[in-house]
Amino acid sequence: APDLEQAFIAYIRDAMDSGPSDSPAPARSFAPPTSGSKVENSRAARRWRGLGRLLAYARRESLEILRDPIRLAFAFGGSALLMLVFAYGITTDVENVRFAVLDLDQTPESRAYLREFSGSRYFSEQAPLSSSEEARQRLQANDISLTIEIPPGFGRDLRRGGTPEVSVEIDGTNPFRGEMIDGYVQGVHAGYLRSVLARARPTSTFRNLVEPRFRYNPTFESVYTMVPGVPALLLILIPAILTAVSVAREKELGSITNFYVTPTTRFEFLVGKQLPYIALGFTNFVLLALMAVFLFGVPLKGSVGALALCALLYVTATTGLGLLISSLTSSQVAAVFATAILTMMPTLQFSGLLQPVSTLEGPARVIGAVWPTTYYLHASVGAFTKGLGARELVFDLVALATFIPCLILLSVLALREQDR
Repeated sequence: APDLEQAFIAYIRDAMDSGPSDSPAPARSFAPPTSGSKVENSRAARRWRGLGRLLAYARRESLEILRDPIRLAFAFGGSALLMLVFAYGITTDVENVRFAVLDLDQTPESRAYLREFSGSRYFSEQAPLSSSEEARQRLQANDISLTIEIPPGFGRDLRRGGTPEVSVEIDGTNPFRGEMIDGYVQGVHAGYLRSVLARARPTSTFRNLVEPRFRYNPTFESVYTMVPGVPALLLILIPAILTAVSVAREKELGSITNFYVTPTTRFEFLVGKQLPYIALGFTNFVLLALMAVFLFGVPLKGSVGALALCALLYVTATTGLGLLISSLTSSQVAAVFATAILTMMPTLQFSGLLQPVSTLEGPARVIGAVWPTTYYLHASVGAFTKGLGARELVFDLVALATFIPCLILLSVLALREQDR
């Protein structure tokens, strides 16, 4: 028959044409209890049928994703676009700091001192100052971020072997940037005085200073931290939103009623909806990793296989989080807002993206310890910048694997029976 309705009508017509049967009904007989092997075969058959239903839901969800260009564009284009925005737009690098000088000494020593700043890539010299009042006005107008005032007698004190003081004013509107500028100024100042005093007093203990060197990121560029860290944010935001919307959409449109009459369990229904988004999230990981290596030039020094396994476990956990949120919401708008808030806030504040988890205290430390991004972020940054291998990432793998059954179990319990 062309459809189920026509088949049903034809079946009823055949039954009506055959008429009532005059043959006696067969005698009922009770079969003996089934053997153990038959019971095991029956259980195995039920398991296979459950797996078939689960894969059927996964196939149906995959077809819906492929037929929805908006979701596909959001899944892949959104990840790539946000990667570009975050990697290029969020930076902690402090370079080309605009500074102006009020040189009240005008000696070869003062000019040599200022050349240490103008010759550095961290500073960009602007027009000189004529007075302290002009320095204040230009700082207030955001024309410059740093003023350097060299007092009279700077060169004379330096020739005598002294350590003259220099007045520096820094724009502290952005505390982090202000601290970085202060550190750079202190470094240039100490480096110049050390070289001068070393020539004037070869036996001076001034040369015995601590000389810090940056490991893993010798150029001290934020791209080597931001680029490996951004996928941790994107792989929890986008897969979780898509998974949450997929279940909430069934509730909002009423199509979830189609599953009421099926023998499908809540586990089969939820995991079947989840599988396509796990594949989509892992594909996003591959895309973002390729962008990090070939577009941003951040080499992957550690174990590729261990990082890929971490990513697979991570997207499984994040899509499980989306299932949990969708089980508690009844509309797509609520699912999107709830997922965005519940994923972004802990990820930004407590996962180590902005500050190390070890610096957190109290409830913040607890949230960081029970949040999956904490472990994937450590694995991603470690594999890219520190060259961590599979042995060093074992703890992260175990932690991420632990989140998966917990989130799926909570999702199954949160999904009400009538919403199955």
